[in-house]
Amino acid sequence: MKVLLIHPPISMTEDTPPLFNSLPLGLGYIASVLEQNNIDVRIIDGYIEGLNRERLVKALDDYSPDIVGVSVVTPRAKQGLEIAKIVKEHSPETRVVLGGPHITALGHEVVTHDEVDIGVIGEGENTMLELVRALENGKDIESVAGIIYQDKDGRVVRTKSREMIKNLDELPRPAYHLLPIGKYNPPAAWSKRTDGNYANIITSRGCPHSCTYCDVRITFGRRYRTHSPEHVVDELEYLYKEFNVRNVSFRDSIFNLNKERIKEICRLIIKRGLDISWECNGRVNYVDEELLRIMKESGCWQIQYGVESGNQEILNRAARNTTIEQIKEAFRLTKKVGLEVHGYFMVGLPGETKETLKDTIRLAKEINPDLVGFTIAIPFPGTEFFEWAKEHKYLRTDDWNSFVYNTAIVETPHLSINDLLKAQKKALRSYYLRPSQILKQALKMRSFKDLKTNLGYAKVLLFSFKDIYRG
Repeated sequence: MKVLLIHPPISMTEDTPPLFNSLPLGLGYIASVLEQNNIDVRIIDGYIEGLNRERLVKALDDYSPDIVGVSVVTPRAKQGLEIAKIVKEHSPETRVVLGGPHITALGHEVVTHDEVDIGVIGEGENTMLELVRALENGKDIESVAGIIYQDKDGRVVRTKSREMIKNLDELPRPAYHLLPIGKYNPPAAWSKRTDGNYANIITSRGCPHSCTYCDVRITFGRRYRTHSPEHVVDELEYLYKEFNVRNVSFRDSIFNLNKERIKEICRLIIKRGLDISWECNGRVNYVDEELLRIMKESGCWQIQYGVESGNQEILNRAARNTTIEQIKEAFRLTKKVGLEVHGYFMVGLPGETKETLKDTIRLAKEINPDLVGFTIAIPFPGTEFFEWAKEHKYLRTDDWNSFVYNTAIVETPHLSINDLLKAQKKALRSYYLRPSQILKQALKMRSFKDLKTNLGYAKVLLFSFKDIYRG
């Protein structure tokens, strides 16, 4: 049986390559598990390959898959369904399986589309393996845990839930050999070196926290599960030797939750002599100077902290379990040891007002990250934020393509859509159009690729600046 896994592009009609991108590790893990069980599998990263109807049809003709699996996040739900429709029009007998966070949250809606045969709920590796075997052997798929589908009578059937994978080390590493490694590149702000290739990896799953806007727990649950330090560094060494990877991003939801584990990963990187530059995201309440120093020694050069708001009441309401003082201390320590630090904020979380937005801008300037991001809060399906927005009728669109961080889709009595857009632009302008920041960003550029990325970002800032003064 042949399985084709697809990572949807931003658009199925526009052939514009993205300035930055990352490896679709979810599909990489599924492909690896299938290969381990002697199932023929391929991956198309439509995001990086510029997938369109013509290229998809050619891939179907060339490979003739029995199953097409599509990974779907909310902002690309339409593209996922478009791919499914093209597959069914061209190859009606091919089974179409959709998975990912959007399906886990709203599978009961998605599987009512004629072009979708089955949805995968939660972690997909073992579910896809069992599903492929069931279809291959002509068995009833109702026995496969973790799926949802519409039966021949039009009833939506959700099978029993699948348990989360307890020991992540039992998973083979992602099928990196099925991905065009040399084509991936992060934003210039996440890349220190111009030599070698880039890769993002994940060393843990799940999150014990309850942030109201976060959809991580929908797919991966609350239980925090990790790869062992040895497994992590084995994977790094494989990427280092086989694919010339020198820039690494750890894309865990909370990379630094277990400090002793991170220290051991750092010690192993040093012991094996892996000359990599790496960055990660982290929570401000899980850092100390000792941890930061060994991270730096092992090649870490940057940490990205989700600050979200400069107002304690907003943080509390979002269930962040962090304080303004913890934020300030984390940024102070990170700068002290000589690491670059980025801070990311959200505009428009529940309870936000024009006054709380002022607190956020003030805090951003006080902690003064090397790079700061102000995004508009998005209520992803399955989150408490989404249910709150629906209950109060604050959602202003049901277009999933609009569920991206620079689009305002929630309007409250305190802040209109226009207020949110202006607030984001004002925050960016007031932070970046300071002489010290302009000089800092200019000095960071080392290559034409960096220049392209920074010019794209500058374009956003300039239009923000212009729009503020128009409005």
